[in-house]
Amino acid sequence: MYKNYFFLNRLIIELNHALKDYVLNSAFSQEKNKLVLEFKNDGDIKFIEASVDPGFPYLNLRDSFSRAKKNTIDFFSEYLPAKLIQFEIAEDDRIIKISFENFDLLFSVRGKYTNLHLIDKNNNSLSFKDEEAEVENNFIAEMKQHNFIQKFNDTGKLSAYRSLPPEKLREVFPILGKEIILEAQRRAENKNDEFPEIVSQIISEIGDRSITVFTDEGSNEVYISVSTFSIFPFTKRTEFDNLIEALNFYLAKRHSLDDLTRKKKLVEKYLTKSLDRTASKINNLKSQLDLIRKEEEYRNIGNLLLINLNKIRKGMEKVEVDDVYSDNKKIIIKLKPTLSPRQNAEFYFDKAKSEKLSFEKNYKLLKSSESEFKRLSEIKSRFDSSDSIEQLKEIMKELKIKDNVHKTTQEDLKLKFKHYIIEGKFHLYVGKDSHSNDLLTIKFAKQNDYWFHARGVSGSHAVLRIDNTKETVPKNILKAAASIAAFHSKAKTAGLAPVSYTFKKYVTKKKGMEPGKVALLKEDVLLVHPEIPASCQFITEE
Repeated sequence: MYKNYFFLNRLIIELNHALKDYVLNSAFSQEKNKLVLEFKNDGDIKFIEASVDPGFPYLNLRDSFSRAKKNTIDFFSEYLPAKLIQFEIAEDDRIIKISFENFDLLFSVRGKYTNLHLIDKNNNSLSFKDEEAEVENNFIAEMKQHNFIQKFNDTGKLSAYRSLPPEKLREVFPILGKEIILEAQRRAENKNDEFPEIVSQIISEIGDRSITVFTDEGSNEVYISVSTFSIFPFTKRTEFDNLIEALNFYLAKRHSLDDLTRKKKLVEKYLTKSLDRTASKINNLKSQLDLIRKEEEYRNIGNLLLINLNKIRKGMEKVEVDDVYSDNKKIIIKLKPTLSPRQNAEFYFDKAKSEKLSFEKNYKLLKSSESEFKRLSEIKSRFDSSDSIEQLKEIMKELKIKDNVHKTTQEDLKLKFKHYIIEGKFHLYVGKDSHSNDLLTIKFAKQNDYWFHARGVSGSHAVLRIDNTKETVPKNILKAAASIAAFHSKAKTAGLAPVSYTFKKYVTKKKGMEPGKVALLKEDVLLVHPEIPASCQFITEE
């Protein structure tokens, strides 16, 4: 609930108390999507870390911060230093205003447009994250329509909506947030007529109750809320008197658990792949050893040729001799016509030697592979029971796994596309423009994902994520995805529209193609209504 409106509301009240009479001395960034505000007051220094990550936005007051000597960028320097006046929050939106004598800083939480803006008294503006001029201008104009407050917003108007169904209450008051609605539903126990009063009580609790961090060590999840909330699973809870202390603890805990989860996935993937590869190598070596155990046979043939040199002449392709190693039974031995009788015998001795060397080499590889499999299995056993960052780091060091945390992940890419969930299960991602289409198709989509595009018109690429390639995707799901692809195209207003679809592996982009242009190696076509089907949920950032 760290980004819930009422939590932000309580936060600005605590920040006003904690930073009274402070001066903003500098603003800098050394990490993507994070701006640090340095405040000073008679030698005392405090920092506000502002995250504008669309999936993880927050303001956090810290007593210390280590600024890097390199790779930091200063912001808003021409306006600093500046004496802090107050923190306020919009009465009806997640926008925090930090007021100074000559300008305001506005921290807005609104999905992909989450940002921190500076607007001075002459309506000149700067933003931390680059934005299009139109978006920036619209934001400045919008700010004039908001009423900002310092007190806790108790939403006294809720009592007037006694007859409103619970699921509709958030539509009227979007600032409530889903957690408040879920908690109220749990408490209501079908007493829908009392629902607004229950919601009001919960809001009041957010304003004055102790703050609790709930940790679920089983799922490695962590939540922050007030102590009275019951919707969060936990194995451990830690209570705090104020939100600032709780938020610092929560962020540190979340970072630690996220790091633990990420490292576990990295090690698990490595071990699974390595164990499978080593087991396959062992099976192949065993098969090869069964095939090359012919050393004795070739050596015996060489001896038989030496015994019968008088019967062999150069140019012969075979010779029949008595096999002294098998009760003198007749045996036919193949010869090389280009070799002399003695050279033919040496040829078989060489083959015997080669077989011996091959067997010894493969036997040595087999033992080495079996030893490696045992080592990996023991590490896997330790990994399965590991529960700390230190243990995982030791395992990663032992396996020589590099941890590149700066690499762009699939989760990062997801934020760049429109996201739908079809029938609560199937995830569909839709490009927003030509460059986004390329990113979606070339970088994000997997080989066996389904790819969609309205046929014969310009429009967005759409990718249906397939996590289980053995599971058949129902035709109605494909049609729903095709309808969404058609809706995001120039065929949006058509009664029916043809949509090409295929597996991503059949979609190619040749050198020199314009942004958003691709070629299909094969395709099928669905004729659908351009629409967002009722079974589809559009996912937006909270």
